[in-house]
Amino acid sequence: MAALGFFAASVVATVRNRDGFSYQLAAITVLLVLLGFQLLHAGPWRHRRPWWPWSLLAHGVITYLPFLVFDGAWVGIPGSFAGSMLLTVAAPRSWILFTLLVAGQYPIYAALGDDVGQCLNASVSTAAGGIVVYGVARLADLTAELRAARTELAERAVDQERLRFSRDLHDLLGYSLSVAALKCQIAERTVLEDPRRARAEISEVLAMVRQAMSDTRWISSGDLQMSLARETRFAASALRAAGISVEVDLAYGTLPPEHDAVLATVAREAVTNMLRHSAARRCEIRAVRGELGDVSLVVSNDGVLAEGVPAEPGGGRGIGNLTERLLAVGGRLTAEEGETGWFHLSAVIAAPPTKTTSRAG
Repeated sequence: MAALGFFAASVVATVRNRDGFSYQLAAITVLLVLLGFQLLHAGPWRHRRPWWPWSLLAHGVITYLPFLVFDGAWVGIPGSFAGSMLLTVAAPRSWILFTLLVAGQYPIYAALGDDVGQCLNASVSTAAGGIVVYGVARLADLTAELRAARTELAERAVDQERLRFSRDLHDLLGYSLSVAALKCQIAERTVLEDPRRARAEISEVLAMVRQAMSDTRWISSGDLQMSLARETRFAASALRAAGISVEVDLAYGTLPPEHDAVLATVAREAVTNMLRHSAARRCEIRAVRGELGDVSLVVSNDGVLAEGVPAEPGGGRGIGNLTERLLAVGGRLTAEEGETGWFHLSAVIAAPPTKTTSRAG
């Protein structure tokens, strides 16, 4: 649009300065050619063509050659060429050439016999025309870049939400479904020998199913409402039902909700993996606050993956998901096997110290 506006203004100004159909036709023809060069140099494709130095040279020749015919009536027309130079030549060389081009208008018009005012007007017109062409073209570039950036941000947001959903689905529902399956197996084995225990296990299965439904709502909304203390109680119950001795020691005070949810997820994932993939008989869950205010959660068990215990299909995403969650809140995760056959999953997260102390066993 800027190129067309510049073309229209140039046609009006040039035609006004001299009468005669042949003169006006020649001027309009040359201006049409210059319009083509301006569009060529102002479009987004200008950076991707190897021929721009030659086209810029042709643009300059066709800009200045008509001075031999149109002399002073050609005032302001070099502004198109000045703008094209700013758009195609790399800075700072482009601005040096632009300055020289603007300054060169004065001697050109002085040679044509114009007075000082007209010479200065020619220089100012060239500078203004070039800056307008350059500014409008760069504005179009920035608009296109902004649209591309918005599209990229939207795509990233969709990707991040997709990753969050899959991560939460794995971390939150995996535990509930694993414990529910375990309790269903216990109920199946005890339904004839101990009906009371079977009923109790089925009741807990119903509670776990309700928890899974609640987790599903959290996943869809992205609003995690988990606490380490509550998850530890559920985990201890599930482990004991599986015949695993559990020792729990929570002495970390209180945590911000987002930190509490992350550590609760770590505890849940650790217990899920223990039930699925280990031969554990003993488990320890400890959460303590360090002298610097950091909270450390360690889940240990004596059931390092043994022969005959199936590994998680595909290698699993649990540890990777937990690592991402902790990094998001400035924490870190380590998983290691001790020399005594114990497996330790440790999560450390910085948190402000509090006076409240909670213990459970």
